[in-house]
Amino acid sequence: MLINANIPLRFKPSEFQCFNWIYKLAPCFPINASKINIINDPKKFYDTLYNRFCNAKRRISIASLYIGTGSLEKELINVTKSNVLSKNDLRLNVLLDNQRGTRGVENSVTLLKELINSASEQCRVSLYQTPRLQGVWSKVLPSRYNELVGLQHMKLYIADDSVLLSGANCSNDYFQQRQDRYIEIQDADLANFYNEIIDTVSNYSKECLGNDIIDVKYDKTQMIQELNKNVLSCVEKWKHTQTQKCLNNSSEEDTWIFPLIQMGEFNITQDEEVTRKLLQTASKGSYIQLATGYFNLTNRYADTLLKECKANISLLMAHPNANGFLGAAGPAGGIPHAYSLIARKFWQRVADSNQASRVRMLEYERPGWTFHAKGLWYYPPGSGTPWATIVGSANMGERSVRRDLEAQAMIFTTSTDLQERLRQESLLLHKHASECSAELQKRETPLWVRATVGLFRTYF
Repeated sequence: MLINANIPLRFKPSEFQCFNWIYKLAPCFPINASKINIINDPKKFYDTLYNRFCNAKRRISIASLYIGTGSLEKELINVTKSNVLSKNDLRLNVLLDNQRGTRGVENSVTLLKELINSASEQCRVSLYQTPRLQGVWSKVLPSRYNELVGLQHMKLYIADDSVLLSGANCSNDYFQQRQDRYIEIQDADLANFYNEIIDTVSNYSKECLGNDIIDVKYDKTQMIQELNKNVLSCVEKWKHTQTQKCLNNSSEEDTWIFPLIQMGEFNITQDEEVTRKLLQTASKGSYIQLATGYFNLTNRYADTLLKECKANISLLMAHPNANGFLGAAGPAGGIPHAYSLIARKFWQRVADSNQASRVRMLEYERPGWTFHAKGLWYYPPGSGTPWATIVGSANMGERSVRRDLEAQAMIFTTSTDLQERLRQESLLLHKHASECSAELQKRETPLWVRATVGLFRTYF
């Protein structure tokens, strides 16, 4: 279903008319800024999930890489179970990654098994497996390494009409001292949209039934074609239904949400298209802050930043000491070094193109904490507050673009209150950041990491 080309899709506030192109790429959900809750602390993130899952009346939908098995996760599942069992009309839908969700003897599936068995008619637990792992590859690649091929990486937490977008998983680390971003939006239509995306992916995923995991019935080609068709059909349907709302938006609506889906494996590239287009069209004198837990820009992103973007740029990433892979056993322990090497090579491109005055690189380092935040903040020329942000699960890296399933949202707002809250969110993240361009040049990289990073760059 396509939008009538004669309808003049455009922002009513003149401040955003340079971004009218986004209406062609994603559905628009106009809301009031008071419906947006910005969470800055991982413990508050946990408390919010606990409260929402405890009090949900109609539905709880979760999309995450995995659910951990620590005490906090068990408390969260227990309160969810109690709520589901107390309400016959409450439905629970959980979408996880198959490889990560079944890793080890105690895992996400074993954690959820009792809930599945006690409320089977109300619960659906699905395990996405990338089509790249069908057939012999699913048996040849060992545990952990098979996760490199592609993952269910969307982080969506829906309770009734509330949707919380984040890059954080449902796991102990992310509830305590791993810094991420968390933006909760109260809007029935938006929650319905993301819920439909979760349902669509779940339909092409393995399903947990009792003590069994039921395999998918699609071959690789069929799965790619059908999932592509059904996700894009969902997006187009919502573009059509939301168009009239955007054209007739009331004075109370000061914020516009554009959900962005990235599923490179299925030729769905909304997030990449919108992010690159924003970088390309941002006017000279504007300022864009970018953040990623894992710095590994695709060549297209790097070229866009250095050859097409006119805005001033800052890039915030994890210091090796704040990288979640620090101290990991085996080859994974070299990942923080690999990210530093990739960042150093990018900075060399910045210096070689005489853009060091326009592009800054920063690292987040905080004792005892790891850094997993990602996204973008857009400041128009002359503004001290951001008027737009992108939040969600994608890292602008090779695997985010090519291999994993990602869910983001672009938020535009004319609300001075929300603009200030976005500024405060960014300030808190940058409070523990320092410029690192000189440090990157001095930082040594193990020889084996230098030898292999080029070969495996698209896998992390």
